[in-house]
Amino acid sequence: MLEQVTINLHSSIRIEDGKVLYFDPFGMTESTSDADVIFVTHDHYDHFSPEAIEKIIKDDTVFVAPSSTAALIRQTFAVPDERIVVVAPGDSTEVLGIPVEAVASYNPNKRFHPQSQGWLGFVVTVGGLRYYICGDMDSTPEGRAVKCDVLLVPCGGTYTFDYKEAAEFTGCLNPKYVIPTHYGNPVGEKTCGSAFAKEIAMRGIDSVVVIKL
Repeated sequence: MLEQVTINLHSSIRIEDGKVLYFDPFGMTESTSDADVIFVTHDHYDHFSPEAIEKIIKDDTVFVAPSSTAALIRQTFAVPDERIVVVAPGDSTEVLGIPVEAVASYNPNKRFHPQSQGWLGFVVTVGGLRYYICGDMDSTPEGRAVKCDVLLVPCGGTYTFDYKEAAEFTGCLNPKYVIPTHYGNPVGEKTCGSAFAKEIAMRGIDSVVVIKL
């Protein structure tokens, strides 16, 4: 189930279904040079990692990012503007034939990810499924309004939902499948994924714990 989704660690997500999509690559140990599209949700070191990107980028890789991160991509990599798609919350576009929606991602009541930064989550449609990759957030009106088949939700606490809050948010969206992220390394207890799975089992949603710790 969901074999097309792998997580290197934390929120470093890879989806392969015709195209190879990476979201917030981080802590990569192998050089694969296979990224068709790299999505970056925001500027923090564990989401925008030049060292990780160097391992997966190829000559025609396209980036999708908010404006602040797009500026960092231009400064760091010799990527022409036509291969950087800048999006803001609420935008919809198509990248290499893949429908992409940008969703505001922020903490309403914490200082770590202010709404004013314009940071993002992404909804992408591949293989007939709508995947919602949340980015770093807590419960927001924008997030609760998303319709998706597969939810990849942070559950490590402190900077994002904790596992109980993530389960409540998942219940609001009611996806077919949910994958917990953003825990174990470098932040969040290693047990957050399994604790989340127990919480969500009571809601009739299939959870898939992908991060191997």
